[in-house]
Amino acid sequence: MMSNLLILPLLLPAICALVLVFIRTHSRLSRIFSIGTMSITTIISLLLLIYVMQHKPIALDFGGWKAPYGIQFVGDSLSLLMVTTSSFVVTLIMAYGFGSREKRAIRYYLPSFILFLTVGVIGSFLTADLFNIYVMFEVMLLASFVLITLGQSVEQLRAAIIYVVLNILGSWLLLLGIGLLYKLTGTLNFALVAQRLTEMQGESSVVIISMVFLIAFGAKAALVLFMWLPKAYAVLNTELAALFAALMTKVGAYALIRFFTLLFDDYSGITHPLLVVLSCITMLIGAFGVLAYRDIKKIAAYQVILSIGFIILGLGSNTISGVNGAIFYLTNDIVVKTLLFFIIGSLVYITGYRQYKNLYGLAKREPFFGVAFVVMILAIGGVPPFSGFPGKVFIFKGAVENGNYIGLTLMILTSLIGMFSLFRIFFTMYLGNADKGEHIDFKPIPKYRKGLIGILVAAIIGMGLAAPLIFKVTDNATHLNMDDGLYEKMVNPHLVKEEK
Repeated sequence: MMSNLLILPLLLPAICALVLVFIRTHSRLSRIFSIGTMSITTIISLLLLIYVMQHKPIALDFGGWKAPYGIQFVGDSLSLLMVTTSSFVVTLIMAYGFGSREKRAIRYYLPSFILFLTVGVIGSFLTADLFNIYVMFEVMLLASFVLITLGQSVEQLRAAIIYVVLNILGSWLLLLGIGLLYKLTGTLNFALVAQRLTEMQGESSVVIISMVFLIAFGAKAALVLFMWLPKAYAVLNTELAALFAALMTKVGAYALIRFFTLLFDDYSGITHPLLVVLSCITMLIGAFGVLAYRDIKKIAAYQVILSIGFIILGLGSNTISGVNGAIFYLTNDIVVKTLLFFIIGSLVYITGYRQYKNLYGLAKREPFFGVAFVVMILAIGGVPPFSGFPGKVFIFKGAVENGNYIGLTLMILTSLIGMFSLFRIFFTMYLGNADKGEHIDFKPIPKYRKGLIGILVAAIIGMGLAAPLIFKVTDNATHLNMDDGLYEKMVNPHLVKEEK
């Protein structure tokens, strides 16, 4: 019974997306239906996560065909944590925009495409099949291609070209890696692939295949291959920028964690030091980006790149602490980056400017944003008791255990640089002398949008205070993927017996 419920987080947004096509002219009904659907999806995902923590992972075999012959979805602590967090932020994103005045959103079916993208994201988290992760990535990317090109501005089309080309190349590499891995192992099921790779220790071809996956997922996570991200995020409106920042790179990071703890862990002497090197380069790219720009949207975009470096540093340490911290920080970053782009987008909306150097006087008009801005900066910087602190502590611990002192030093320095870049915006916008800047007629922002920002602020504080509870989930996910044979025994025990 519980296994059948695993399809609902994927099925509900898909049905809602199709229904919205037919009721798109009824904006109020569309809004209620989409928000309600995603709220129910979030609740179901959370209940499934609680069940998994109390019992064991849930496996859904479509058509009754047992793995490895049929398509299989698996709800474990890692995948359901990602699904729950993603569904939560998509609910807020749907509530933030696309109201009765958003005529362009209705005309271009944007709410439907957002939900189709969500389907691809959730499917990527739940699938336990190599080929289906490619299918779900393509669903997600096709929806994102539409969303990024619908503005029809020259700047948007230029950004879309880079975004589309790099992601198509990444998809080709992903398909190549899947083909090579299938040829080597004769199966596409995660559990059985992991089991057979363990039996092939010493195979040099496995290292080559792992490099293909590293490049493919690294391109999607903006790990070093970041060129598509700043321009793409800068041209999107607030809702879409928050959606992309919260989910797109995080799916790539999730895939790297899953593949390099479950499948390629026996070759950690080669793959994981490379992950550390790439994470250090990514942190440096993010740090230079947040310092180099005065455009607040591009600063926010480089903050996304910076956080990917932190996550992959934890993964590259190849320790229980490091991976645990990476999963926690990945979960935290989905929420924090949604808040970051909500705030940045709101500031652009009420002032009409993306450059912050002349935006003085906001403290008197919008003091609420000052409080939310500071909480968000402290969470990004990893200051206790906010949500960024617990994950960074465990990444720190993992780096020490593995002797990654250069990566550790870079994480500390770039964290401070990231905080500095945002405090620079805060002090200019909120504490600067209004007499020195250009006179601005501030637009009022709807109260419900402030309320949504308030929910995210509360979530960030709550995640920091509830860190021990969340760490039970992330610790379970870490051991399930890193302990030899545990995933295979918990998910598909019949395959383990069969191999014996």
